Amino acid sequence: DLRAELFQKLHDLPKSYFDANQSGQLINRITFTTTQVSGAASNAVKTFVREGFLLVGLFAYLMFLNYKLTLLLIVTAPLIALIVYVAGKRLKKLATKIQTAMGDVTHIASEAVDGHVEIKSFNAEEYENRRFLKANASNKNQNLKLEATGNLATPIIQILVSVSLSLVAYFALGSQLGISLDAETFVAFFTAAGLMAKPIRQLSNINIIVQKGLAAANEIFDQLDQQNEDNSGNLETKILGNIEFKNVSFSYDTGGLIIDDISFKIDKNETIAIVGKSGSGKSTIANLIPRFYNHSSGDVLIDGISVNDYSLQHLRSSISIVNQSPSLFNDTIAKNIAYGDDTIDSEKLIESAKQAGCIDFIERLPEGFESEIGDDGVLLSGGQRQRLAIARAFYKDSPIIILDEATSSLDTESELIVQEALEKLITNRTTIVIAHRLSTIENASRIIVLDNGVISETGTHKELLSGEGIYQSLYKNKFEDSPKDKKKPSESKQLYVPEYEDEDNASFVVDSWYKKSLWLYLLTPFSLLFTYLTNRRRRRFIKNKTLSYKPNVPVIIVGNLTIGGTGKTPLVAYIAQELSNLGYKPGLVSRGYGGKFRETLQVTNDTPVKKTGDEAQILAKLNLPFYIDKNRVRAVKTLVDNHDCDVIISDDGLQHYNMGRDIEIVLIDGKRRFGNNLTFPAGPLRESTTRLKDVDFIVNNSGPTQDDEYLMNISPSKFVHLKTGKSYPIKDWPMHKQVH
Repeated sequence: DLRAELFQKLHDLPKSYFDANQSGQLINRITFTTTQVSGAASNAVKTFVREGFLLVGLFAYLMFLNYKLTLLLIVTAPLIALIVYVAGKRLKKLATKIQTAMGDVTHIASEAVDGHVEIKSFNAEEYENRRFLKANASNKNQNLKLEATGNLATPIIQILVSVSLSLVAYFALGSQLGISLDAETFVAFFTAAGLMAKPIRQLSNINIIVQKGLAAANEIFDQLDQQNEDNSGNLETKILGNIEFKNVSFSYDTGGLIIDDISFKIDKNETIAIVGKSGSGKSTIANLIPRFYNHSSGDVLIDGISVNDYSLQHLRSSISIVNQSPSLFNDTIAKNIAYGDDTIDSEKLIESAKQAGCIDFIERLPEGFESEIGDDGVLLSGGQRQRLAIARAFYKDSPIIILDEATSSLDTESELIVQEALEKLITNRTTIVIAHRLSTIENASRIIVLDNGVISETGTHKELLSGEGIYQSLYKNKFEDSPKDKKKPSESKQLYVPEYEDEDNASFVVDSWYKKSLWLYLLTPFSLLFTYLTNRRRRRFIKNKTLSYKPNVPVIIVGNLTIGGTGKTPLVAYIAQELSNLGYKPGLVSRGYGGKFRETLQVTNDTPVKKTGDEAQILAKLNLPFYIDKNRVRAVKTLVDNHDCDVIISDDGLQHYNMGRDIEIVLIDGKRRFGNNLTFPAGPLRESTTRLKDVDFIVNNSGPTQDDEYLMNISPSKFVHLKTGKSYPIKDWPMHKQVH
């Protein structure tokens, strides 16, 4: 089976082959390209044999009847052969392009499925649609060209056959060649000659299938002919875990040295950490030990024996790798932990899960170890996926462990759990830790610092920190804020500044904004464009007042400069209550939760929570005229027309410039402030911080305050069920400590 052979070949190819080829192209060869070969091998061969035998039989019969007329019949054969040759070359060329185009379609579709979260979070649906349609259009165009070539060649061949028959008829009925046929022979000859048209047409039609098959076969056999990764070693002695790099250098075929003349030793059961800037060669070292890559010079030794002398299967069975994005399979938890073991040891399975700290969440699942985890573990959290990968390493029970950024993608809470499991895993095992988090490397017996592919420093955490080298710089810049980046909070004018606890956001992107992740700076061009467009839009409304609607009563806007909650709704409620106490008649407008409400709705205590969201219900408790609408201007007009209000308060809407305003109040989160100070999508800002110069008041929720900010403190008093109205004391709620 060609498909099975192609799949099995993938497992024999070196890692460099996968680096050089798109995954979509490789998958396409297995799913689509093989069908082209099988089509040529079945349908084309069947047609060729059936119609070929018929054509040969008819030709022999014609030669028997009259060889002169038969030779005259094939006078156009050279022209037919030329057309078949030219069309065949073009068909094969187009078929090759179709393989590539289908590979692109498969690759883009695969990326869209795998990256659906990123696509939605960046609102990139249209971009991906355009990308897919472009690849699909290329595939369609190549197919149209192929069909046009095939369908044009066939009628031309049929015309040439008809010309041949006409010539035969002309000479058979005349006496130019001295040919005389009786009536019976004439009818028999032309009946047989006419019957040749069908097999000729069928044989010309299969040219498309044959050329598709040939193009597909070239691509498939090109992969099958690739050289397997070197497995010349046959040693299978027990590996203890002593590792030595002796003057090792490595480079890819197309570039310079990635690591240059590196030498170091790792004793059995020793834990060493390898740190360095991105691209310094850390992961390359990890790839050389299990021979995913072969070193260019020098030697890598395990227990004093070159890794090249061990059989690959034995070498890799002695090494467990846990990286930042472990590959999980669409199967049960048990089969993922015991991956590669056809006969699962139940006791070993349970013990591995316990050691990795994942037994608790497994037992909470309805089917326990038999629970399916979805594609790449999509049904599990990041921490759970990582713990399963660690459980897999426990089950494998290898003497050598490689931890490649194993906790870098986890939040603080998950990292603590995973870190505890890792500490158990590395006990009595030789461990190489590649990481950039301090908690992962500070307990290593030795730290190796790489810089541009060479070892620049070696020592313990304390020894390296006391020096003035690269490690100290990495420590200052990556493990904690450097002194120059630290800002002294201004002294608050208020007597009380509340305490708060750090908590991670549920959203990865939002969390990255406020943790100032470096990858976001890649989006700076989009951020600058967003800033330009928002500034231009605001200037347009300022220059042309007629574009905005302003009622004949004052409008107060309480808004955000950042995306996400800052505590606006409690502030709106406070202002409304204070104005009511002073004798004013305030009215409230909001766009509703998420801006999903597309009608104008008056919200009262009787309005269902599911219809409005919780924020609107909080304001409805004030018993003031209150409308929600995605179109705030429409809500304001309805409010003014139906109620005797002398002031309007808008919950958010700072950037809705088509609504005129008299007072602008910006609320900021004192804890997080503006994150990385970049505008969307690179940061949380809806507008640049220069916008603060134009607002009337800046209110800081929870402080500490800066400059002319006003401090606002919020503390929960009770929990209220919005549907039933029942309340619960704060102290009786198990999550009360997380309320802020």
